[in-house]
This record gives sequence, C-alpha cells and structure tokens, in this order.
Amino acid sequence: SVSDKIRLIRLERNYSQDRMAEVIGISKKTLVQIEKGRTEAGWTTTVAVCGLFGDSEILQSVLGDVPLEVVEIIAHNGVSSPKDRTLGGRVWWKEIQKE
Repeated sequence: SVSDKIRLIRLERNYSQDRMAEVIGISKKTLVQIEKGRTEAGWTTTVAVCGLFGDSEILQSVLGDVPLEVVEIIAHNGVSSPKDRTLGGRVWWKEIQKE
C-alpha cells in the first residue's frame, strides 16, 4: 500500500523526486522504480515513509491516523509474550486462547 502511495505523498509535500529520495534514504532511480510500480518499497523504505510522513493525509487514508502504529504491529507480530507469570501470587499476564 505504501509503495502505491509514495508518489502521491511526494506530491502532497511538493517534493521533487530528488528531494523525496534524499529524505527517505534511497536513490532517485529506486524511487522512480517504486513510483512506476516496477518494484515494491522495501521494509526500511516503508518504515521511513511511515515515520517521516505520518501526518500525510494520503498515508493516513490507507493506514489510519497513526501509520507508524501499523508498522509497529507488523514488526512485533509473533514476538512471544510472557505467559502465566505471577507477581505476588497474582497472574499479571495471561493469554486467552481463541478457538
């Protein structure tokens, strides 16, 4: 989704391709390839766009009010959580299984 919107985000900020590439840390050639749909933005580029352009109306329309939260959820997916630990005999974290 971010790859499809990079051009619109760039235009929303009135950035040239050179400036946008510089800001998100990729080459202009790579940016052009992403904008033309020839390649997808990598993870690092996606995180950079969400972090640096989180206030973009275009990005928020795709990922919600805080785009960086979506990145955090994806990044932490599958991280193991403590199970059945106690604090003074009380369970402070319990995972509920879904059937």
